[in-house]
Amino acid sequence: MKRLVYILFFCLIAFSAISQSKFQKKGDKAYKENLYATAREYYEKTLAEARSEGDNMLASYASFKIAECYYRANNYERAIPFYQTADALNYRDSSQVFYRHYGEMLMMLGDYHQAREMFKRQLKLNTADETIRSYIKACTFADTAKTKESIYDIINAQQINTRNSDFATTPFRNKIVFTTSRFGSDSLVYSYTGEGFEDLYETYYNIDQNSWAPPTKLQGGINSSYNEGSFTFDTHNGMAYFMQCNGKNGAEKNCNIFCSKYNESKNSWGKQEPFKYQSNDYSSGHPAISPDGLTLYFVSNNPAGMGGTDIWFCKLDTVTFEWGEPQNAGSQINTPGNEMFPYVSNNDGLYFSSNGRQGYGGLDIYYAPKVGENFSQPINLRPPFNSSADDFSLMYLEENCGVFSSNRIGGVGSDDIYLFKLKDVNIEVVGRVLSFSKPVANAIVIIKDVETEAVDTLVTDSSGVYHYPAMEKDKQYKIFAYKDDYLIPTGKLISTQGVTKSIIMDSKHGFEMDFDMRKIEQNKEYEIHDIYYDVDKYEFRPEYLDELENLVSLLNNNPEICIQVNSHTDERASDIYNLILSNNRAKAVVDFLNSRGVDMNRLTWKGWGETSPIYPNAVTDEEHQANRRTTFTIINFEQLQLAKKAEEHNETVRKVERAGKQEPKENGLYFRVQIAAMTNKNNTLFKKVNKNMPGVPTYCSKDSDGLYKYTVGMFTTFQEASFMKDEIDNLGYNSFIVAYENGNRLPINEVIQLQLKEKK
Repeated sequence: MKRLVYILFFCLIAFSAISQSKFQKKGDKAYKENLYATAREYYEKTLAEARSEGDNMLASYASFKIAECYYRANNYERAIPFYQTADALNYRDSSQVFYRHYGEMLMMLGDYHQAREMFKRQLKLNTADETIRSYIKACTFADTAKTKESIYDIINAQQINTRNSDFATTPFRNKIVFTTSRFGSDSLVYSYTGEGFEDLYETYYNIDQNSWAPPTKLQGGINSSYNEGSFTFDTHNGMAYFMQCNGKNGAEKNCNIFCSKYNESKNSWGKQEPFKYQSNDYSSGHPAISPDGLTLYFVSNNPAGMGGTDIWFCKLDTVTFEWGEPQNAGSQINTPGNEMFPYVSNNDGLYFSSNGRQGYGGLDIYYAPKVGENFSQPINLRPPFNSSADDFSLMYLEENCGVFSSNRIGGVGSDDIYLFKLKDVNIEVVGRVLSFSKPVANAIVIIKDVETEAVDTLVTDSSGVYHYPAMEKDKQYKIFAYKDDYLIPTGKLISTQGVTKSIIMDSKHGFEMDFDMRKIEQNKEYEIHDIYYDVDKYEFRPEYLDELENLVSLLNNNPEICIQVNSHTDERASDIYNLILSNNRAKAVVDFLNSRGVDMNRLTWKGWGETSPIYPNAVTDEEHQANRRTTFTIINFEQLQLAKKAEEHNETVRKVERAGKQEPKENGLYFRVQIAAMTNKNNTLFKKVNKNMPGVPTYCSKDSDGLYKYTVGMFTTFQEASFMKDEIDNLGYNSFIVAYENGNRLPINEVIQLQLKEKK
């Protein structure tokens, strides 16, 4: 229940002396009652009314209040444009929070330079505000901090995230319990946020299969009609401790910790019981129990603390089994800001989030090692765990894998659950399909796992390029390329045995992954390269058998064609002698092909003697050698039904495109919208996108984590991608935005930072 800080702990209400419209009055009333989602709707109508009447003063006020409503919901992506509008209209805020809140939202976006400018304006209003000074220092730190390449991948848990808030993960036996404001069958709308009241759900993450079980609501009395969240489970006595807000009737203003007993045989929870230490004067929540069950950490805005929300703890008396008096965790952990979401994975340290330390913006995740009965200086986990937004609620699934929550930019909903794990070795294969050095577009490329026979299908782009970024270690793959009016060339066998570092297997790195295709043409003589004969001989030289084996492979790959093998001689003997010699040479090739299993019904031959030289009246040995050549001609061209094959090929291409082309690596900085990540291909996932947005490109790419990532479009700005996300989600998807630099995925904040630097 992250918004405990933003709504129920601190409800700052600003008023204005502007003359009121009908909608504005209703908006102000709802805002005063902290019904921010309702207030925002009235302010949006006020803004529309002001614009139609050309009332800039009212428009500036409505824009500011809309921004403030989004600020209360911690939705910085939506808040910033309205702060910008209010600023452009010279809004004057009597409550003097405008520049502070605007700066906080910019900071969470990652625009540290502009945020610093807003904080400087705020500081002019109150030069003694040390919090604003600390924000300015934090912006300078975050804007100049150098980030090392992380050994962890951060992956949005899209399978379980929704358009609403999903956060506060915690272990429960072999499962994960989390808080969500998704709407269920019996959900009510929470007027503060416009989302559902928060409930506790459970799921399971299969590490081996990289998949999430569908979330289900905890059964029994643990969930009420109002807000529950931030769960922890004591395995020693089967008791859950969790935060409950609004009380049983939904009217309470504070949050408190409650308990619920687990009935394992029924997989159900007992009714809510109040924790020993509660207060009507302040809030407490975010409980986290130590693995030994002897310490219960929690968060409170108890006025006896150090400011904002602090981390407190109770010790269990092992004689009476009663919890002792709450104790403040001390200044080593707590600051004048907010410390939240404690978590203890073992008994040697504490993870928590804070916005009271120099960090990257919003809440950052820290780790404080335990020394004796105290904690040492907390360590900022830095990116990619921390971003410019709120990052919190970290927990481990195993040693190098876990989850945390964040409202970082571009997620599925306002708060999302993210998976972190050690990076895999990334093996990519890149090649081109060519015909006499010219690209072959829309060729189909098949990537086949030799062991499992699993197949992925790609389509080459306009440059003839195919790119497959998800080769697995210690595997063998066969790669084939074909197009309807081309001869299918010999496939390629590639091994990833022994690969221990990320690599791109392409021609630049010594891997020959290009295909050379020859177009099927009537009466065309296809030369069999490097088949030469000694003078007066019809036995081909042993060193040229490889080329004949390639011809065997070509015939096996194209079983529908029948060929005539043609042999030509030089001009240095009689006509009749050369005809006999060339006939024997052609028959020798046919006999070889037949010995390798090619049906004689597909083969014929003809010796042409010296009747069709490449170099008439040849002089040099090289010219004579070139005339002594072997070719083949396709003799059943009319029966190949190329027009029908073209239709079938194009339909296959369309199917691949409907399922999503392999995502191309574009140059520069850009964004896409990801609609799903699946362990298997699902050709129906793009159905609604293709139907409603037929001109928008879709891509299905198998990633290094083994999941197929389904992405839509390409956008140069985050705002463009955000508009597309809204349209896609209105079709029923739960999508999020991903960012790239030169085809490589980066955190969105990094790409936005790079774009901001480019603008400067």
